[in-house]
Amino acid sequence: MPSITTHGKPNHPLKDIVPPTVLPKAAIHPDAEEIDREVVTYLVNTWEWPSEKHKQGFISWKLSDVVLFMFPTGETSRVKLATELLLLGFLMDDWFDHHPLAESSLVVSRLQSLLSSTTFSDSTSPLTTTIDRMHASLFARILAVPSPRDSSRRVLEAYMAMLACHCESSRGTGAVSAVLGDYLAFRETDVGMPICAELLYWTEPDLDEALGELERAAPRPLDRVANYHVSILNDVFSFEREWKAARALEEGAVLVNGVAVLAKEANLSVHAARQLCLGLVRAWEVEFLSMSEELLGSCGLDGQGEASRLDGNLIRRAVKGIERRMTGAEAFSWRTSRYL
Repeated sequence: MPSITTHGKPNHPLKDIVPPTVLPKAAIHPDAEEIDREVVTYLVNTWEWPSEKHKQGFISWKLSDVVLFMFPTGETSRVKLATELLLLGFLMDDWFDHHPLAESSLVVSRLQSLLSSTTFSDSTSPLTTTIDRMHASLFARILAVPSPRDSSRRVLEAYMAMLACHCESSRGTGAVSAVLGDYLAFRETDVGMPICAELLYWTEPDLDEALGELERAAPRPLDRVANYHVSILNDVFSFEREWKAARALEEGAVLVNGVAVLAKEANLSVHAARQLCLGLVRAWEVEFLSMSEELLGSCGLDGQGEASRLDGNLIRRAVKGIERRMTGAEAFSWRTSRYL
């Protein structure tokens, strides 16, 4: 088992209540500085900022870290596009927080039509807004990347599913009143986990090309554990920010956060529910390591069943990639000031 490490800053408010992780320390992409500089410069100069304060906040949050920690072994040009996509997703998330549901839904509908068009010039929705133009440019560049089994389009479809999830009129109302398992199923799409699952392979084209259907299917149970881990960890770190946003929104906004769900379900205080969520996060890590060992042990062995026909080296790369999504999300959470 890897040595126990923690990524916490000494002055972080959660430092004293977060138990140590059993996963390896996260690594960052070797071209992180260049990618961050190019992507952030473009977004800062192109996005329509409501105020200078919002722009400076975006710069200070170092949001590119979430991609650069999750996909440190990816091809630089693809990681750069992935960074732009996920940072644009962060900007859209904040935009939704300050616009009526009807307007947000209309924007998502336009973007969906744009992605569904044969070419970006024949979209039924004219590219009249900055949001439209930025998405059209990024969609075109991602779809131009050669990829097997149309994986570039799957990345964008997962992105659009996340945006659509944020614009449903009943967003979170069922999940927040349900048991934790139902909430976790909802939160996977809401927090963008399907995008990250697709990007894991898309950013490493040789792995994307080599993986067959069996190799892609085998680690999916590990993917689900990683999705739960990242979703609830994000809920713990972002609770105060989301609580304030829910109070500021109209239209009967609800707090879509696992800490609140668990507090209600178990009749706990927020502080106790947050600690229980952190216990779950660390328990999922132990479960992930156990499941990984079992899967890798079954690969390439003589015997019956699909596992014996899997390429162990490919599966190992996929498993390590999923693990990096978990450690990368945590490293980002400790470093960013977005949730403080």
